[in-house]
Amino acid sequence: MKILILAIFLVSISSCDKVDRTPETRDEIYTDLQTELEIANKSLESEQKNLEKLKRELDKAIPQTGQVKYATKKVRDSEDRLNILAQQKTYFEIKIERRKFEVQQRYQESLKKGGRPWPDQKEIEMYKTVTAFYRNKLNWEKTKGVKKDVPRGTKTAGAEAGQGSSPASSATETKPQH
Repeated sequence: MKILILAIFLVSISSCDKVDRTPETRDEIYTDLQTELEIANKSLESEQKNLEKLKRELDKAIPQTGQVKYATKKVRDSEDRLNILAQQKTYFEIKIERRKFEVQQRYQESLKKGGRPWPDQKEIEMYKTVTAFYRNKLNWEKTKGVKKDVPRGTKTAGAEAGQGSSPASSATETKPQH
């Protein structure tokens, strides 16, 4: 009976000190980067399908009517977007691997006495602030100051509420003046 109690006691003590083998799964920054990678993958697949469609349109274009020139420009623009999306995908893959390495190091450091805390709330808040800044894509205009850059085809908050102009005109308005 004493052996059974001793065994239960030893098992309970040893189970309390288990080290997490995958601490990155609990890291907010790591999961956000994975979400960004998924978005980049979906965008890349979508653009590849769009490029195939544009190439078919180029093949069907009637020569000497201006359609070939217009279709060729659309194909080149799509290829450029495809290149950018492929670069973004590679960037996020590298960033995820780097973050995984950093999280594992920080987690091991946090297990030691006097180690830095993990997850570090200051680091997470800084990441959220910087990410929000980049996602808002702020531009400076001489006459209007800082203004949010709105990509074509998206609605602004003012346009949705009926206070602004159309999305296409607001996108052209936000381009910097030279």
